[in-house]
Amino acid sequence: MRSRSTAIKPLIALIALAAWLPDTGHAAGEVAVLKDTVIAKFDDQDQKLLWARIDAALKAPQDGEPLDWKNDRTGASGTVTPLNRLTWEGLDCRRLKVVNRYRTMTGEGIYRFCEKPKGQWKLVGPDGSGG
Repeated sequence: MRSRSTAIKPLIALIALAAWLPDTGHAAGEVAVLKDTVIAKFDDQDQKLLWARIDAALKAPQDGEPLDWKNDRTGASGTVTPLNRLTWEGLDCRRLKVVNRYRTMTGEGIYRFCEKPKGQWKLVGPDGSGG
């Protein structure tokens, strides 16, 4: 079984790419731009704090209540807000709004997570559809 710290790195990379990069189709250029994103500044502790809030938001009984996190040591912070539940391609899913900050930088996006298999949430991509 994959550890949470191993599983979070692809999630963080996808969130960073989806929230900050234009849809150019130039993968090499996109990777170079990643170094200037909010999430690229996060250390392991920042990522753990973010993931804990994502996990809590996925399990939250109500929509619309923001869950904040902050690391005073690094200046990183953010908010994860559960938006709504939906069924997508036969899967139970939930949309989350993720706002990340690092000192004066801010990035945000809306992401769809689905349970596949039941009880294990997976990021399936950015989502601005309204569900």
